[in-house]
Amino acid sequence: MKEMKKRKSNLLVMFLALITILSACSGGNGTQEGTPKPANKSENKEVSAPVETEKEEKYDLGGREILISHWWDATPKGDSEADELARERIKKVEEKYKVKIKYIETEYWSTSEKLSSSVLANEPFADIVRLPDGFIWGLMQGGFLTPLDDYLKDTRIASDVLKALSFGGDKIYGLEGWYNANDSGMFFNKRIFKEAGLKDPQQLMDEDNWNWNSMLDAAKKLTKGTKSDGKSGQYGLAGAHYVWSDMLIASNGGQIYDEANKKVMFDSPKSMEALNFLYSLYNEHKVIKPNEGNDWEDPAKYFAEGKIAMYPGGLWEIEGRILDKMKDEWGYVYMPKGPAATSYYDQVSQTAVYVIPKGVKDADVIVKMWEDLQDFDRWSENRRLWLENVLPDEASIANAMNDNGKVQRVFGGRFGGLGVKEKLDTITEKFVKGAVTPSTGVAQIVGPAQAAAEKVLRGEVEQEKK
Repeated sequence: MKEMKKRKSNLLVMFLALITILSACSGGNGTQEGTPKPANKSENKEVSAPVETEKEEKYDLGGREILISHWWDATPKGDSEADELARERIKKVEEKYKVKIKYIETEYWSTSEKLSSSVLANEPFADIVRLPDGFIWGLMQGGFLTPLDDYLKDTRIASDVLKALSFGGDKIYGLEGWYNANDSGMFFNKRIFKEAGLKDPQQLMDEDNWNWNSMLDAAKKLTKGTKSDGKSGQYGLAGAHYVWSDMLIASNGGQIYDEANKKVMFDSPKSMEALNFLYSLYNEHKVIKPNEGNDWEDPAKYFAEGKIAMYPGGLWEIEGRILDKMKDEWGYVYMPKGPAATSYYDQVSQTAVYVIPKGVKDADVIVKMWEDLQDFDRWSENRRLWLENVLPDEASIANAMNDNGKVQRVFGGRFGGLGVKEKLDTITEKFVKGAVTPSTGVAQIVGPAQAAAEKVLRGEVEQEKK
């Protein structure tokens, strides 16, 4: 699981670094002193005449070095248009605020400890920190982060994203420019469907008939094991049990965790329906190709080799796991609708976010600076350009961009770092061999999962390295 998270994080951030980049050049030795001094505010507050052009407010932080931490090197070094624009934004920010922007790289699993220990020492190690998935809960509860509500009154962050940045609490502690409306779905092999004379997922979706039943029907017809070991031959589906559980629950309108009520939800009716369906895929229908030792690497390898018809996964996987490895024609669609779903859903489950450690000076100005480093105006355009480079056809690009608006982005069920999904994974792992039924397994872990989440939310534990 740790390997999967790291791979996902590393590939996802490569995409983020390409198009959103909070970037920096090597900074000078600016001091930590310096008070923001608005330079263009009018002293006359009673002017009634309309102002034709509003002058941009400027600040003077005295050449201070602003450190921005990620677990990768996000400095824009390439010659792409995105990198050029990022460097332009950095230059403007440095001039506007009289600062020097510098990126620093902090090891993924060390970020939380480094942030908390430096705050306790009254010397925050960076001004802005990209916090890895799941760490925010404990740091929020421990008082290590700066609440940002007062600094986001006129923000350009979309209202639903802004609300999500409270993570179910009363205060906003995170910064995020956007969340995609469709980051995960189903990859499919066009050749396999064509040779079998079956409608592929794109055709089924166009007919409004892309759901669990139609996916299962196709998977059964396309599963053709050829050896007694059950590992050879063609299968309808592949995947890791912990990926399937997450995506099926979301596609049925269910949740694994409810942020607002701080409650484990994988025992709810919609979630249990998804888990029962997953169990049946493994044990009744036997349409998921068995993995041969690596639950994370094997499914993508099978898909690239043309051994399976459908593979659920994230767009961030394409460049490292599909592109240039897939010989057959392929496509990308939404996850199929579950019986309880009224729409296609994409659950935002990750909690990676930018934060400002407690004790960082001029936090209000740092927030403005962060926003100025974002490419809000070109986000959609940049995303489409990236997708055009990695997806095989216009239909797949339109799906990934959610051009038809059929996918609903759902906040409020983020569970990374709470220990909730890890408990569920111990049960779905047993689904693969039919060792435990969903009802029995879930009953065993609901209590421990709830206790684990509550312990993290009380600030009593730090996220374990999974």
